[in-house]
Amino acid sequence: MAQISPKLAHAFFADISADSPVPLDPDDLLHMAHVRRHGRAIFGDIAVRCFKNKSKGTYDEREIRRAAQTFADFRLDVDDVVEVQLPAYFDAADGDDQGMGYRGPAAWRPQIASWLFWEARRKHQEGRPYEEWNDSWKRLGANGLPGTLTWDEFVAARSRVRHRQNIANTRPLDLMTCSGGSLFLPRAYSELLDRWEQVEEDLVGEARTCSSCRAQGPRWGGWRTQTPLGYVTLCPPCSGATFQRHTGHLRGVLYDSRRMRGIRADDYLCRLCAERRAAAWDHCHDHGYLRGPLCGSCNTFEGKSVPRHFLEEKEEAVLHLLECRGCLEGRILPGRYHVGLVQKHLEATERHRHRSRPCRRQPWARHVELAHGAHRFELECWQHNTTWTKDVTVPDTLALVRDFVDQALAARPGTVTVPAQAALGTQTRA
Repeated sequence: MAQISPKLAHAFFADISADSPVPLDPDDLLHMAHVRRHGRAIFGDIAVRCFKNKSKGTYDEREIRRAAQTFADFRLDVDDVVEVQLPAYFDAADGDDQGMGYRGPAAWRPQIASWLFWEARRKHQEGRPYEEWNDSWKRLGANGLPGTLTWDEFVAARSRVRHRQNIANTRPLDLMTCSGGSLFLPRAYSELLDRWEQVEEDLVGEARTCSSCRAQGPRWGGWRTQTPLGYVTLCPPCSGATFQRHTGHLRGVLYDSRRMRGIRADDYLCRLCAERRAAAWDHCHDHGYLRGPLCGSCNTFEGKSVPRHFLEEKEEAVLHLLECRGCLEGRILPGRYHVGLVQKHLEATERHRHRSRPCRRQPWARHVELAHGAHRFELECWQHNTTWTKDVTVPDTLALVRDFVDQALAARPGTVTVPAQAALGTQTRA
């Protein structure tokens, strides 16, 4: 079995399937967006497995060539079409009973419908005062499309977001036609997408099943744990039974100390989500102190997400950051979080005046620059198309951060204790 890199797999697939009548989008082989979901890249009804070795993804060359050749040989009669029956209304916020939208069961018809209604809403709201917005864009017009949307407008709008018009790694709008108030697709392609739904559901069903107790978990990756050899599925109870819980016994230890060299993060449960096996030791880049073991997902989210999103979307995020002895002692957070906290504060408190009264809409704040000892923010009210600036000095910024930290510590059950080394002002290196 010859293992090839994602880049080479993409090149082979694109070259072999170049003359396929089905418009393909093989970039998923590069991005591996669905690997965490179920470990496969799916082209139509063909699932190609991704392998991992030492955290590097590879594909079986034979599988890639076989899948590409299948599409090169695909028979498609563009004159043999079927009408596509779309839901009367579908929004990306709708979906299964978990409220996961697209993360509900694989369904290509509702997905295309959501694209149509999204563009119809955008056209209705664009350039129109907020007070005049209504739900007229949800009603189908004489051309069978929602609102006043035309087919040419829809295709043009979606072509600008090509990466978001992909289903089963194919591009349905390249084959879809609109005539007489109805939408049509070639029969063979429509049947291919129907088979994709079943393949996707079967793979998700297996991937959401705990490998230990066979319990069913969340549809999209909640129990999936990254390992050097790929993802495995373990429910929280089985993860808790398999891996140690981090008790904070390493608080105050420097990340680069000799003591850490013999302690593996993957022996522990993720300190933040407490659902998956840890993959790395997280540490504070401002002070160098250890914070705790995190799974790959939580570690990436902390390091690469918009800082305020991490604080807002991850439960226990603030307390995790305060596992750093330097942050805890100083009642502070790492510097990258300061601007986000000020943004959040300004959006909650700042309002412009409209017709001699404070506007009731929350503005959007954008950090412009740090100059002369102050952070400058630009605030915008999209309802009234109004912008203004606000300066917040560095001392005031630090005061806001400390107030935020104090509130988080006060709300924590129990008492936050500082290790004896911290009280003595020493650093633990070994």
